[in-house]
Amino acid sequence: MPPTNDHHAINALPIVGIGGSAGSLQSLKSFLANLPADTGAAYIIVTHHPKGERSLLPDILGPHTALPVQLAEEGKNLVSDSVYVAVPDDGWILCKGQLVRSEGSREGAETDTPAYLAGVPHPIDTLFRSLAEEAGHCALAVVLSGTGSDGTLGITAIKSQAGMVMAEDPNTAEYGDMPANAIATHQVDYVLPVEDMPATLAGYLSTQSHRQTQVEYQQHAIPPDMLRKILHHVRYRTGHDFSGYKVSTLNRRLERRMDLRQILEPQTYLVYLQDHPEEVDLLFQEFLISVTNFFRDPRVWASLRDLLPAMLKQSVRTGQEFRAWVPGCATGEEAYTLAILIQDCIADWEQPPTVRIFATDVDQSAIEKARVGRYPSSIGQDLGESQMQLHFNAESDTVRINRDVRDMVVFAEHNVLQDPPFTSLDIITCRNLMIYLERDQQERLLLVFRYALRSQGLMMLGPSESLDHQTEAFSVVDKDSRIYRVAEGYSTPRLLDMPSPSRHRRSLPFVDSARSATQQSSEALSHNVECLLALQFAPPAVVVNDRGEVIYVHGRTGRFLEPASGPARNQLLEMARPGLRAPLSQALQKVSSGDTDHVSQQVEVLTDGDSERVRLDVRMIRTPKALAGFHLVAMQVVPLTDEVTAANQPEGANIDAADTHSGGSEAEARLTRKLDILRQEKEIALKEMQAANQELQSLNEELQSMNEELQSSNEELEAAKEEVESLNQELRSVNGELNIRVDDLTEVNDDLKNLLDSPHLATLFLDESLNIKRFTAPVQKLIAVRTSDIGRPLSELTTKLCYDSLLDDADAVLDNLVTKEIEVQTKTGHWYLLRVQPYRSTRNVIRGVVCTFQDIQAAHSIAKRETMLRSVVDTLVEPLLVLDPTFQVVTANNSFYSSFLLPSHEVEGKSLFDLRTGKWDHPVLRTLLAEVLPEGRAFENFELSMELGDPDPACLRINGRPLELESGSAMILLTIKVQRT
Repeated sequence: MPPTNDHHAINALPIVGIGGSAGSLQSLKSFLANLPADTGAAYIIVTHHPKGERSLLPDILGPHTALPVQLAEEGKNLVSDSVYVAVPDDGWILCKGQLVRSEGSREGAETDTPAYLAGVPHPIDTLFRSLAEEAGHCALAVVLSGTGSDGTLGITAIKSQAGMVMAEDPNTAEYGDMPANAIATHQVDYVLPVEDMPATLAGYLSTQSHRQTQVEYQQHAIPPDMLRKILHHVRYRTGHDFSGYKVSTLNRRLERRMDLRQILEPQTYLVYLQDHPEEVDLLFQEFLISVTNFFRDPRVWASLRDLLPAMLKQSVRTGQEFRAWVPGCATGEEAYTLAILIQDCIADWEQPPTVRIFATDVDQSAIEKARVGRYPSSIGQDLGESQMQLHFNAESDTVRINRDVRDMVVFAEHNVLQDPPFTSLDIITCRNLMIYLERDQQERLLLVFRYALRSQGLMMLGPSESLDHQTEAFSVVDKDSRIYRVAEGYSTPRLLDMPSPSRHRRSLPFVDSARSATQQSSEALSHNVECLLALQFAPPAVVVNDRGEVIYVHGRTGRFLEPASGPARNQLLEMARPGLRAPLSQALQKVSSGDTDHVSQQVEVLTDGDSERVRLDVRMIRTPKALAGFHLVAMQVVPLTDEVTAANQPEGANIDAADTHSGGSEAEARLTRKLDILRQEKEIALKEMQAANQELQSLNEELQSMNEELQSSNEELEAAKEEVESLNQELRSVNGELNIRVDDLTEVNDDLKNLLDSPHLATLFLDESLNIKRFTAPVQKLIAVRTSDIGRPLSELTTKLCYDSLLDDADAVLDNLVTKEIEVQTKTGHWYLLRVQPYRSTRNVIRGVVCTFQDIQAAHSIAKRETMLRSVVDTLVEPLLVLDPTFQVVTANNSFYSSFLLPSHEVEGKSLFDLRTGKWDHPVLRTLLAEVLPEGRAFENFELSMELGDPDPACLRINGRPLELESGSAMILLTIKVQRT
């Protein structure tokens, strides 16, 4: 999209281009009759007019308006509130405030001739496009009644420059083709009856003039905070963020929408947006509006054409797909231009590469139009006749891109600033987007392009874009054409985080509804009894795994275990009370090492400042299998009997009380035992700490190594993630394209099925070998064919036709590709019209023949009856005439021609009153004939005197009566009796 021309003066003269065909005279009269005389604009009228003929439009339109109407003249400046009629001839364009003939402009131009001045002339498009270039936002276009599509390209150019476009309502126009084609471009701002256009136009011009006055006095029309609020509304409704666009661009587009709504204050427009959500959609389209056409800037495409063959050959050598990307493709012209260039390069190659061009845009409606590939025939101005014939097929007043070019391009809705890019690209053309972005967004976009391109990949930008801030990533190939190549030795950057929302939803976790273990165990009485006995008689115990982690706790273990301080942990040794930890650790180590399956010993455990004997049992669990490998640790207090106490007391303990008092107290003995226990605990803890330190040092080294591996893996995963995102985006684009094609194919198949199921037309499809491919049901009345006969030669089937040359005719059509028609008859006497024509595929390849049998029995019977009636009529002696309701001769018999000495070509199709230089034109005869059909009245013996070559005139006695036909229509039958004197 070219930038809006900023060189126009603030108070530039508004120029209104008015286009219509020769049938728009009434619309022009109505428009000028309702046009105020003080709008401050100049009006240029261009209509389709025969070349070389003088135009009477100024004389015809002058009396209908107070504005002066004059023929356009070269070399005169346009004046406001004046009407200029530009007779097309060679076409008129606006140049430096003056109207000049396009032919003269071409003679004075050297290399910068606009492309639209070449090719088939379309005077309205030519004028509108020159208005867009010269007048910018002060250009306005009005499309009135007319046939064809002239003007559709011109209004797109005017909209790209923030101009305004109006079109007459096709329902009120005398000829609705031109307005309808203009409306189909979605570039028309107002669709109105012609009598309502002038008032709306005057309101728009008044609002625009007021806003230009504000700018002249440096009054900002849209404050920054108001702009942010408006953009928030757009983002909330459409999901697209335009905050990265240039403020000047956004202001220009917003001001145009405000002018269209005739709103002066931004706050009022914000309220209008809130009350009219559909206006947000229109504003979104306003931000996206773009103009593009085929081979825009021809010299640039010529430069690219010179570079493409080498790149395509490189794809052939490497066996890789040649991949291109056209972001911001709008309605597809640029993508198809690239495809046409590639097609021209590889057209005569024996082994051409596979080519895929991704064309993307955020405008879904533009993508849908691009997918169809149908454009107005006026694009011939940009392409030339040879390209049009080679790459386009005519469809009514439009043209459609052919299949070979269309299949190269994949269209997809895609936001280049948010969605993952395509990858492994050979070329990117971005000529419609970057000039509207702020500097930081441009740099971001260039990084995305560099990431997406292969080494030696090309990037082509628009004429107003440059790479002064990205020279390291790209090298210049053609500075004037803005073509750049990936710089050698520049590393591929990481893909930036794309802020698009995730397209996937997370499902809720699955909740298992199985019953709990307690519910299941309650079903077995025996299990309940076992649980009761275990609770009553089994000692406190815990089940631990080989890492010392507690799996299950049974009974009251608080006398032996207590939670350690700090974060909650599940380690048994950390919870063991003083005195129990050391023997427990040794027992677990013995059982785990396999030295024994069972360790039992008595230990003294400190509990609440006292000590008590505890039996410690550690056992390896072998059964049941569900617990195999776990350790069972049981702990039980051992009562201290007198014998045990005596046996365990040290020597000299049994002494008299007095002696014991002198030898040491019981408290000292307890403290000594506690000290021994703590000393053992300390030794064990020290050993465990040393072992733990060694293990931690080893783990630290392993973790460092693992960390390096994880960093490397993370980088690989990031790169893989970026590739997957890009591939995923590519798959979504291809999938969207395939869905569109499947829908189209389904619709075509439905249409074809309904056509083939029609009972009125018998159709037989044959392949190149004249074998049966397909047939419709009515064919079975003529040829003995069944579904199981598909693939059989036609020669093996019998027919009910009195016609033996069907195979020969089909073979001849295959050879010369000339359609043949012949009337054939069945053995029962029924007549059919047989048409044998080539079967052409969509790629214009002959794949066999199509034989259609059209029932013409009724027509044949009518023709036979007409022949018979004609023979009867020609045998009558009296002259006879048959007249239609307008008194023109339909037919006459031989007696009439011989009696009146007239040839048939001077009689049939002529008015009765013009025969023989008006001698039949008698007022009474006119009256009688006028009453025959309306009133069903016959007349007889009307006498008319007429010279028939004899010296004396003959007397004609004429009888007339109505003649009713089988079709329901009526004619007049005249019989004439000639009496010669």
